[in-house]
Amino acid sequence: MSSRAPAQDLVFQFTNPSFGGNSFNSSHLLSLADIQNQHKDEGGTQSTRSSTQSDLFVRQLQSRLLSSLSSGLSEVITGAEPGDSDTLTIGDQQIFYERTLETITVEITNLLDGSSTEIVLPVVEQAVN
Repeated sequence: MSSRAPAQDLVFQFTNPSFGGNSFNSSHLLSLADIQNQHKDEGGTQSTRSSTQSDLFVRQLQSRLLSSLSSGLSEVITGAEPGDSDTLTIGDQQIFYERTLETITVEITNLLDGSSTEIVLPVVEQAVN
């Protein structure tokens, strides 16, 4: 005696919406990840957490300001009317650049320990239409 059972093909589906899964799972998966990532330091209090948030804000602000400064420096070196050479001091960093007909040299020196990094780039002439 045999009996038949109805069946269908097994199909794999992702759960995570980042990989094409159901988008309604995202908030559930995010809350599970947050719970797993929570940890308590010894003596961890709300003030520790707020100082961490403050540190994060300071790092992000510093990063944005340095990005803005580097964009301005890049424009001075390679812009429509580039300078030949100059030295700038930003915090503990001294930046010297020199532009010749063939190369642009940028030397960044840490004033605290004297270490330096030198970047040498070829000058690329832009075609004028």
